Amino acid sequence: MSEQLQAVGRIPAPRRRMGLTGATRRRYLLFLALVAPAFLIRFATAAYPIFQTVLLSFTNLSILKGTNEFIGLQNYIDMPGDYGVRGATTFTIIYVLASTALDMIVGMAIALLLNARFRGRAFVRTINLIPWAIPMIAAGYTFRWLLDDQFGLIPYWVFELTGIRMVTFISAWGARLAVILVQVWKEAPFMAIIFLAGLQGLSQDIFEAAKVDGATAWQRFSRITLPLIMPLAITMGLFRIVWSLANFDLVYGLTFGGPGVATSVLALRVFQEGILFFKFGFASAISVVLLIFVGIIGIVALVLFRRTEVVD
Repeated sequence: MSEQLQAVGRIPAPRRRMGLTGATRRRYLLFLALVAPAFLIRFATAAYPIFQTVLLSFTNLSILKGTNEFIGLQNYIDMPGDYGVRGATTFTIIYVLASTALDMIVGMAIALLLNARFRGRAFVRTINLIPWAIPMIAAGYTFRWLLDDQFGLIPYWVFELTGIRMVTFISAWGARLAVILVQVWKEAPFMAIIFLAGLQGLSQDIFEAAKVDGATAWQRFSRITLPLIMPLAITMGLFRIVWSLANFDLVYGLTFGGPGVATSVLALRVFQEGILFFKFGFASAISVVLLIFVGIIGIVALVLFRRTEVVD
């Protein structure tokens, strides 16, 4: 009898079926009903253009030539031999890497300055964002006038102060340097605010302990601040690369890709091939290649961003 009771005692209790209650299920259905229309509209407006662009990249659609035939991968095969695409690819790499690196360095320097305590710090933090608030196309046209080789104010001031005559837009490397520096002037303040937020989130106890131990300002920055802020810096750097690849408004306003194709970027080349030359098939092929690069970097950035959130 005791053995039977022990056996009965070993019988597991029936598990409760965990399910959604009626109220919870209704809340989920309401949530889906409210979100679904916006999601479907957003998906349709993004998916259809991408799908159509991929299809057009396999054709020779051109309004001027009156052609619209399926040519397979010919557009992709022709890209490496195209002078404009080669020039745009070269400067895109230079522009993206140089501007991103300078954005990070200048942004970090500004963030360290804004993180220090001094009179008028709130005002300086406010005016720091003025360049970033200016539309990119407006900044491009403004500096196109300021840096003009004949009538620009900046070349005039440089000549008056140093006797050196600036040649900005005639020289290929002068124009490239101008585009990169204007981009840094425009975007570094935003990077500085992001870094400033990261700096203010660091515990000051570590820095106080290092200071007591005799660490110099450079040692505190290189061995404490930089390692702690590095995940944020890497994530923001990757996002900055994506933004630089996808936009061309600064180049459009400042140089329009000139002289020649010295400052042309791939995004601008898509605009020129499609809107100016009406070669929609070739422009679509460039767009697909650019989309692949942006997508890969964007996915890496999102993964690193989520890892940073988990670590935090």
